[in-house]
Amino acid sequence: MPLTPSGFTASTSRRGRGRTRLLVAFVVVIVLLTAAGAGYLWKIRSDNRALDRAATAAAGEYLSSWQSLGSSGDTATADQNAVTAVQEQGKAGVTAVTVPGAIGVDQLVTSMIDIRAKLNVTGVRFVPGTLERTGSTATVGYSASLALAGFPEPYTYDGVLHLVRQGKAWKVQARPDSVNPALAPGLRLDRTTSTGKRGRLVDVSGQSLNSDAELAGNLVGQVAPLSGLQRVHDAVLAPQGGTVVVRNERNETVNTLRSYPMTDGKDVQTTLDLKVQRAGEAAMATAPKPNGALVAIDVQTGGVLALVNHPLNGYGRAANGRYPPGSTFKIVTATAALIAGKDANTPLDCTQTVPIGGRTFTNAEAEQFGVIPLREAFARSCNTAFIRLEQSLPDSALEQAAKLYGFDGSRPLPIASVGGSFPTPKDAVESASDAIGQGRVEASPLQMASVAAAVASGTWRQPFVAGSAARSNPLPPAVLPPLQDFMRAVVTEGTANGVTFLGEVRGKTGTAEYKDVNPPPTHGWFVGYRGNVAFAVIVEDGGFGAVSAAPLAARFLENLGGVV
Repeated sequence: MPLTPSGFTASTSRRGRGRTRLLVAFVVVIVLLTAAGAGYLWKIRSDNRALDRAATAAAGEYLSSWQSLGSSGDTATADQNAVTAVQEQGKAGVTAVTVPGAIGVDQLVTSMIDIRAKLNVTGVRFVPGTLERTGSTATVGYSASLALAGFPEPYTYDGVLHLVRQGKAWKVQARPDSVNPALAPGLRLDRTTSTGKRGRLVDVSGQSLNSDAELAGNLVGQVAPLSGLQRVHDAVLAPQGGTVVVRNERNETVNTLRSYPMTDGKDVQTTLDLKVQRAGEAAMATAPKPNGALVAIDVQTGGVLALVNHPLNGYGRAANGRYPPGSTFKIVTATAALIAGKDANTPLDCTQTVPIGGRTFTNAEAEQFGVIPLREAFARSCNTAFIRLEQSLPDSALEQAAKLYGFDGSRPLPIASVGGSFPTPKDAVESASDAIGQGRVEASPLQMASVAAAVASGTWRQPFVAGSAARSNPLPPAVLPPLQDFMRAVVTEGTANGVTFLGEVRGKTGTAEYKDVNPPPTHGWFVGYRGNVAFAVIVEDGGFGAVSAAPLAARFLENLGGVV
């Protein structure tokens, strides 16, 4: 053991050692207490953060559900069933995170729905703000932006949600000022409309479509309630501006929250041409049967020039009628054949009958012409020849050609309307029926006019009455000259050669069976084009299209003269 400077060995007393141990113990206790305090504080903070997150999440769910509930969206094009489903989901979401407060939860939801209707809300956006929490209560600020039809800018405001803790969950209290800070029991939001004039739906020359009773009833529609093109184009036609106000139970305005400049609505120019419309109406007035329709389309654009229903102001057959297209569909079958490599001289056997899958198909009036070229089979509209032609084509060739012409079941116009449908054939019998426009193939006069327009221009365009074609399909250029020649042959030497037409007309007759009885009743068709005008005419129960529909098309073109 080393010596100290004095020569003595160092020593530690028991009292010194005790003090050291006491000091160490004290330090340990302090460290442990500090750690415990820190842990306690950390837990408090963690618990507070969890409470804050839960309250913020409840407010977010409330605003998200309210957003679904509060917007009517684009009702011109929206699927109403889907809109209703979203709104019901929003109602359930609001209800799930809300408790009664100054008003009941049902009253709160009703107030939200009422604002959507009264203000004509088309879009809603809510953004949550800062959370302030004290114990079991909290507030969450939010900003609201409501797009209102006819107002140039959204109506915006800031609001506050009041939340309470119930067990482990946070709920939003149902209060009028949770919907809008200007609201209290007995008050509601409303709007005043613009004093400006409503715009007009006009034809290509600026004339009001309301001047034609047929178009006014079957296309233009009404303002109250909104329908037809008035509904589709309301955002443009409606006068703009007004105010957002607060009203009491006596319907008195107690506060004006926002004012917007008032302006007149704008006119919407359509593709309709009243001169063409009236030419069609005059022609259909001479129809041999009570019911029918005529549609005219601009060949170059696909825009609808005329929609004529017979009788006038009756059922909208022109755009809404579903009919078997009969032999007018041979335009599509011929297209499929030409795409597959057939030509005008391809020989086809036009026998009186042809058996397919246990069913016997026949020609009108038991006609038979023997082996004839495709061009003549088209002009004479030989069913048996076209059925044999379809059998020689690749699988799905006819279906693909039908899709080129828009036979996909879609709605062509933004109002109630029917295009063309071509369900995939189930068997050989159905394929044979489809080849001659029977079976399950359906088309409206509007659709068949678009088919004729496609042959004239080289491109199928979805029909439209304002704007431009939503879809278009170019036809293979090589098929156009023979198709156009086939349709000219119908008029000069085929089924319609007994009808006198003004000008160089190309067309196709059709006689469409629509009931499975013997003998079957038939509708008469004639579709075609002259110059820039394509058309389709149908006469219900008209029998042969060459006898009933083609003469009406001739009168239409004669009435039209050199107008288009």
